[in-house]
Amino acid sequence: MKILLQIFLLCFISELAVAQLVSWRDLVEGDLPQPTERIYYGTSEHTFGELWLPDEEPHTSVILFHGGCWLDIYPGVEIMNHMANALKEAGFAVWNVEYSRLGQEGVGYPDTFRSAVFGSDFFQRVAADHNLNRDRVILAGHSAGGHLATWLAARHNIPEESPLNMDIYSELHERVEIHGVISLAGINDLQRYSNYGASSCGENTVERLVDYENRGSDAYLDTSPAELLPMGVPFIEVSAAFDAPVPPFFGFHFVNQAKAAGDDATHILQTNAGHFEMIAPWSDEWQKVLNLFLNLLD
Repeated sequence: MKILLQIFLLCFISELAVAQLVSWRDLVEGDLPQPTERIYYGTSEHTFGELWLPDEEPHTSVILFHGGCWLDIYPGVEIMNHMANALKEAGFAVWNVEYSRLGQEGVGYPDTFRSAVFGSDFFQRVAADHNLNRDRVILAGHSAGGHLATWLAARHNIPEESPLNMDIYSELHERVEIHGVISLAGINDLQRYSNYGASSCGENTVERLVDYENRGSDAYLDTSPAELLPMGVPFIEVSAAFDAPVPPFFGFHFVNQAKAAGDDATHILQTNAGHFEMIAPWSDEWQKVLNLFLNLLD
């Protein structure tokens, strides 16, 4: 029995080593593909998006949010350059959004959420200026960016009294209409993640993001997608079996919550992958993710 257990552990560790082959450094080192244009949607140096335009007229538009635990110590939009470029080559127009993150001067609740709103809604102006398709818009993000993408799709359920209810700014900008969401290892239940998985993002990161110290458990009511269901649009969550920062049970549980709320929600498990394969275009896992983008609105 002991020998069998050792063989099992050896096989498991070998699989894990293969699955974790891609790291965030692989996605930002070397010569990166470059966007068509950088456009600022706010006055801060951190409030901009990068537009990726295909050679031919794009069939679908993607609003994309990067991960990194909502912290400025990690790479920003550049970590999604390979993915954005791969989507561009597949005929998508991509609006890759940078947003305010913890660690930047003066940033805290509600800044990260508000900048995500302004960044996504600014796509209306970008689309008008570049004649992009606004009838087929997919929101997507990876990890913490998956949380923001999902949260934006559910923001119509934010309580009226919340400072994150951005309808008060309706005269300044038009809310972008979303037709589907793809969350890649998204952190979509903030309270659950804070309780069980947040150490990967550092101590108290989630609490700082939602201002738990001053708001208590109510802090999740306007910040966590799990508290804002249903979304009302098709939703796909992709998880990876060997994802250490966001283990797959988070995605499985959230999709079950979304289904219970009446959403058209799907959970996909990549059985031989870690946290970053799904956004690395040279991986087999990315090819499966690309097919999700191509088929989501068909």
